[in-house]
Amino acid sequence: MCPEIRVRRPVPPGPSALEHGLQRWMMEDMAAELEPRSFRAAIPPGALPASTRDVEPLQRVTGQARAMEAIAFGVGLDAEGYNIAVSGQSSSGRTTAVGILVTEAAAARPAVSDWAYLHNFTDPHRPVAASLPPGLGPALHRDLARLVDACRNEIPKAFESESYQERSSKVLEPVSQARDHALAEMQRAASRQGFAVNITPMGFVAVPIGQDGRPLAPEVVASLPEELRAAIDQRGEAVEEAVGATIRELRKLDTQAHDAMEALDRDVTRFVVGHILDELREKYGAYGLTAHLDAVEADIIANLEQYKRFTQAMLQQLPAHLLSQATEEREQLLSRYTVNLFVTNGGKGHGAPVVEERNPTYFNLFGRIDYQAKFGSFVTDFTQVRAGALHRANGGFLVLQLEELLTDGRAWLMLKRSLKSKEVRVEGIGEAWLPLPATNLVPAAIPLAVKVILIGQPIVVALLELLDPDFPELFKVRAEFEPDSDCDAPTIAAYAAFVRRTTDTCSLMPFGHEALAEVVHYGNRLAGRQDRLTTRYGAIADLCQEANSFAAKEGTAEVAAGHVLAAIAARRRRSSLVPDRLRRLITEGTLHVETSGAVVGQVNGLAVYQVGSHAFGTPVRISCRTGVGRRGVVAIEREVERSGAIHTKGILVLSGYLTGTFGRMRPLAFTASLTFEQSYDEVEGDSASSAELYAILTAIAGVPIRQDIAVTGSVDQFGHIQAVGGVTEKIEGFFDVCNEAGLTGQQGVVIPATNVLNLTLRPDIVAAADDGKFHIWSVATVEEGLEILTGMPAGTLQEDGAYPDGTILRRVADALAKMHELTAHDAGNDGPGADKPAQ
Repeated sequence: MCPEIRVRRPVPPGPSALEHGLQRWMMEDMAAELEPRSFRAAIPPGALPASTRDVEPLQRVTGQARAMEAIAFGVGLDAEGYNIAVSGQSSSGRTTAVGILVTEAAAARPAVSDWAYLHNFTDPHRPVAASLPPGLGPALHRDLARLVDACRNEIPKAFESESYQERSSKVLEPVSQARDHALAEMQRAASRQGFAVNITPMGFVAVPIGQDGRPLAPEVVASLPEELRAAIDQRGEAVEEAVGATIRELRKLDTQAHDAMEALDRDVTRFVVGHILDELREKYGAYGLTAHLDAVEADIIANLEQYKRFTQAMLQQLPAHLLSQATEEREQLLSRYTVNLFVTNGGKGHGAPVVEERNPTYFNLFGRIDYQAKFGSFVTDFTQVRAGALHRANGGFLVLQLEELLTDGRAWLMLKRSLKSKEVRVEGIGEAWLPLPATNLVPAAIPLAVKVILIGQPIVVALLELLDPDFPELFKVRAEFEPDSDCDAPTIAAYAAFVRRTTDTCSLMPFGHEALAEVVHYGNRLAGRQDRLTTRYGAIADLCQEANSFAAKEGTAEVAAGHVLAAIAARRRRSSLVPDRLRRLITEGTLHVETSGAVVGQVNGLAVYQVGSHAFGTPVRISCRTGVGRRGVVAIEREVERSGAIHTKGILVLSGYLTGTFGRMRPLAFTASLTFEQSYDEVEGDSASSAELYAILTAIAGVPIRQDIAVTGSVDQFGHIQAVGGVTEKIEGFFDVCNEAGLTGQQGVVIPATNVLNLTLRPDIVAAADDGKFHIWSVATVEEGLEILTGMPAGTLQEDGAYPDGTILRRVADALAKMHELTAHDAGNDGPGADKPAQ
């Protein structure tokens, strides 16, 4: 997989190269020129099939052995705090991998319990939580629904039946006879006293009787002699006592009648629903529901009058509005006997639940209590308690996207609290959040035993671990997904299998061998290395769908390499507004970038810009002017505070190189003004430090630099060229500028030798290099870069401490020595040549 580097080192031209001009060293082979076939990865023979028809779809995520091992470890360890935090880039297959491992682990576990909420007859505001064996929750729901139906329909029928009427008549007959006897005795006692007792709506009224047997009017009684009136009053008192005794007797009889009817009603009710309740006790008593069923029976009997109102005789007497109100009251009463099937396992014989909540808001995670507006307030009951994802995943696994979870701070705080307390609660909105008074419920907490898997971006996971002290204690297992994997034969084969899965899932045409090769090259490009493949499988799937669309337009039966390349090119065009406009500015001369000729102290550097998700490279002119002085390297961007910290470090490294190379025997006395021409943004990074050094050295030596070559690479204090980022984009950016101006066959780019593996260039650049129209050189030292850029030997330090004549470094050393003499002479004369020391 390593690219081949062809090194061709001709005899360096002598000092006469400058006199003969540029023609000679443009025609000679430069050192360390790369073969075009090293611009892209070489796919091992036989690694790819002839078509995706010949491979099976990919079943598991590949290239993530470390992360998969960590997830499997966390899933299999049931200990406190061993929840899992999975970090990785989007579209890396992290969610798919978690789903596969968690589903396999859940299938091997026993099924979890069902949970239900029941009415609390002691305190209705605190519903009771009941745990049931897996699948028994729906059975309880059906059985209680049968009980409710019996209360709704069968009890009223029983109370209007002939049997009930006969039994009630028999029950009330003795009481009626006793009542008639008591009234008759009262009348006889009153008659003995010369009185009669009239029964009126206002009660019993004793009236004196005259000689003719008729009641005496009050005015007649008032006209009688006083002795007679006194005798009548005395007899009347005796009658009142008899009436009072009778009233007391009648009240006792009414109580007896009421008790007898209640006993009859209880017997009738038990006859209707007693066998249902007995069956429920037998079936569910072992699960702690006996006391609840007893309370249900007691409540049914206590509210029999509600059911009696729904006999046919009563229904015919009630007006429509009263009937509606009575029906609503009855249904509210009946709802107390139902069950809120909160969470059910659905009757599965085995397997723990796996819940992936894509919208982990507080209420979606922890449930909610619904409310209804009635008569100016919000009301609710235990049947309105709704489960959240945490309840549904209880006993199993809960998969959450971390970034989505953190958008609701209350959800994150309550998740931590629940994991710590090992219980989960459902909370209502509360009166503070409602515009009207509300019924408040406090459902009983449910014990929590769940494995939480958080999936997020690496930076988010790292920040949470740093800023939240609870996070490391609650999520002790870290599973980190790598952004790329080795580009070997098994991984390439897995790529083909993934493309097959994509074609099956998305109903795409099959991909041919060459099309698969271009997909692999695209994976190299996203990874940024020839020996690595990106694990962002989502991006590969997107490319497959876009390539399929181009194949469909042509009406082919298979996706070919051209379709994949067309999809990549179309994707690039959609994001190339900014680079196209920059290239136009260069072509029309607004931005000064030369692609031919040679200039002293001027070099084409390469910059990378990021616009959204699209990165592109563009050349930028770096220039240097030197003179006598003591300020050393003066970076204009640094002086005007438009230089980032890393770029400033690179400038100081250049000063270290110059001091170590040329200032060991005498102090350096020069001033080099260095800048990025026509750059108006902050300059950051050290990838242009080698280009800056080439500009400084050639400016001091007075040697021209080829403008048809661009340079990238950082440098250390010893002159070693170091790797930089974005080398592919930088090369492509300079190639596009040269192609726009016209390829001459001499243009190219100098890159660090350590960046060769990062080359994942476009096919058109490879083709241009094959035709000899574009070149790429790799260098390991400053000296190698100088030879390519100037056509002169750089020079090697000899035993006498000097560089050979005719070399660039000798010219630099001689120029610096002369500047030192001039500076020393001017300093002795206090002349204008004495500059300030570098700050």
